Amino acid sequence: MLDRASVTVAISLCPEEAVCYLARVYTTLVVFDPPEFIKTSAGRRVLIHSLGYPDNHEFARICKQLMDEFGFDPDTFPALALQGLATIAAICPYDRSDFDINYAEKLSDIAPTSLTDIQMRIEDRGQSAWLVKLNETYFLQEPIYDVLPPMDTETGDIWLPQHKSHLEDFQNALSRDILSSKV
Repeated sequence: MLDRASVTVAISLCPEEAVCYLARVYTTLVVFDPPEFIKTSAGRRVLIHSLGYPDNHEFARICKQLMDEFGFDPDTFPALALQGLATIAAICPYDRSDFDINYAEKLSDIAPTSLTDIQMRIEDRGQSAWLVKLNETYFLQEPIYDVLPPMDTETGDIWLPQHKSHLEDFQNALSRDILSSKV
């Protein structure tokens, strides 16, 4: 039998998106070129992983403002940490021939930074976009620190454990106490 952690995936998000999805402000996540097995993963658990805080002054100010609203800071919501769990309620392709940024902006359950990313990554990079509906989101009672994702992981990227320490971190996250709402 496979270890649950080895078949669980993590979704890396910028800190402000991670907190908003875990707090259920947003429920539909945009992912690009997901692995094939994810496309049929409705009902499976995923781990929410936070990437680093932004270096750009303007983005850092916006991120800090949002984190302050939820009562978090880099110590209580650290970068490069597993922060929570979610369940994939549904996943479907986003038809790029129907892409209309004006329509996408009306989707209030998608993070605004993802909406900007959709157009760039579909048009400029030719990537396929998928909409992942998340539910049953929970913060971990305490984040699992210093979990480095694979190289070149961007916000919205899905990844499997890469080595034994990731397997241990994933298993630890799946067995941790969770909070239904920290905000």
